[in-house]
Amino acid sequence: MRRTMSLAAAALAAWMGLAATGCAGEPAEAPRAAEPAPAGEAADTETPAQAGGEQASGADLAPKCDAAIQRGVEFLFREQADDGSWAQGNVGITALCAQALLEAGRTTQDDPVRRAVQFLLARQADDGSIGDVDLVTYTTSIALAVLHKADREAYAPQIEKAKAYLVQHQWDQGESIDQKHPWYGGAGYGKHERPDLSNTAFFLEAMHQAGIPKDDPLWARAQIFLSRTQDRSESNEGTFVGTDSGGFIYSPHGGGESKAGTVDLPDGRKGLKAYASMTYAGFKSFVYAGLARDDPRVQTALGWIRRHWTFEENPELGQEGLYYYYMTAARALAAWGEDEIRDARRQPHHWRAELADAVFRRQQADGSWFNENDRWFEGRPIAVVPTSYAIIALVQCKAGG
Repeated sequence: MRRTMSLAAAALAAWMGLAATGCAGEPAEAPRAAEPAPAGEAADTETPAQAGGEQASGADLAPKCDAAIQRGVEFLFREQADDGSWAQGNVGITALCAQALLEAGRTTQDDPVRRAVQFLLARQADDGSIGDVDLVTYTTSIALAVLHKADREAYAPQIEKAKAYLVQHQWDQGESIDQKHPWYGGAGYGKHERPDLSNTAFFLEAMHQAGIPKDDPLWARAQIFLSRTQDRSESNEGTFVGTDSGGFIYSPHGGGESKAGTVDLPDGRKGLKAYASMTYAGFKSFVYAGLARDDPRVQTALGWIRRHWTFEENPELGQEGLYYYYMTAARALAAWGEDEIRDARRQPHHWRAELADAVFRRQQADGSWFNENDRWFEGRPIAVVPTSYAIIALVQCKAGG
């Protein structure tokens, strides 16, 4: 096995902390009144829908996904270190690679998975956390999903400790705040730092994969935080100034934060822009949290997705964070459960085939994926990260093939 590339500790902070965020995009366009929208969404043309080329669909989608996944898996195998880790012992990236392998159908009977799981188990602290203390929500969340997928019975004690740690660090009355506080129901980096939607989405993904019942109070708390992070003034209680797009921003903290920047509003104020990575993360989390399909918060988020339909870029962020976007979009649309999505122009899209096609076209000869825009560690030097994202995305695409 080939030793992985050098990676400074700061790399994980940049990848984990910022992978789902980005810089300013183009201002939204005005709605198109000529095309009425479905109930619960506003029609406009902020980003034109992309025309699909020749795409795998139906019976040929699953085998094409299998072939691409296998090549990606073999790349991860070659990049694993002898101690079972990737990226020089980086816990978060090791957990992500292990998760990709498990979702691709590998098990602890496969030596690379077994060694990766043992590497993660050896790094669980007495408090149940797993990984870097500064990014503990991210790393523990992914590692928890890995352990549950690998063998939930064999690793039950470690899983329970990790779950307890994460739930304890969801912002609520235990941190001396009530439901009126904009942080309520969210999760932050750890050490009770301010919450954001990226950390919260990883936390909720872990809770979903671990099968936490929908009547557990953590989901109700999460609904409150998610609502305050959505660009929808009817339900976000004025935690930030947006554009009422229905999409999501990064955090409601301190008047709100969006890595997609702002737009000028008619009244002279700056409105925070929603962007795709967080919108899909928020939409997925609403579904996991048990909101009804016709809930206005769900429908307006879906409306944003329809208006920004494309897999050629990460909407509002261009090529930045493209593979993170692929993974998040695939999980969100799979959770929604409809194979066909209609964009704002009423054009139907078989999302699994379109997303898979976008991923297929970007796979490298060695089986890896990487982004020419290497911000947030999707570039060639740390290709195990975007490769893991791509594998997870294709697994979701294959599920409906």
